[in-house]
Amino acid sequence: MSAYRINGVDPETQYKMTIEKGFNASVRVMPELKDNGLSIDWADDNGVDRYHGIRKFTSKTYQIQCVIIGTSAEDLLPRYNALETFLLTTGIFEMDDLNGNRRYKVFYNRMTSLSTGPTWARFTLELIDDFPTDKFPIV
Repeated sequence: MSAYRINGVDPETQYKMTIEKGFNASVRVMPELKDNGLSIDWADDNGVDRYHGIRKFTSKTYQIQCVIIGTSAEDLLPRYNALETFLLTTGIFEMDDLNGNRRYKVFYNRMTSLSTGPTWARFTLELIDDFPTDKFPIV
């Protein structure tokens, strides 16, 4: 049983997919502050005059390293195909980190790497979080 859930389902049970180390570090990086365009860099003054009112942040991007290991090619392919179908047809989905007690609402952007063998596939998924400052409880 893994420490993660995708829409409430254990990825190890559903896809035989293990989320490798690094996920926790990537989701804990704080989001970047958006430039609100309201700043003036006066030539005769030190520093910059900035508006510090409403603060908005950019979306966050997570690189998730995963591996699916099957007992045979016949075991691997249906699980990989099921994950592919889920990612390509689902919009926003919930990614739960049970150890961190955090839920992230993310969507699939792309697969940045893929290496395979007869019974395994290792890949990196890029997920985007458009709610970088929201804290969703796991319910």
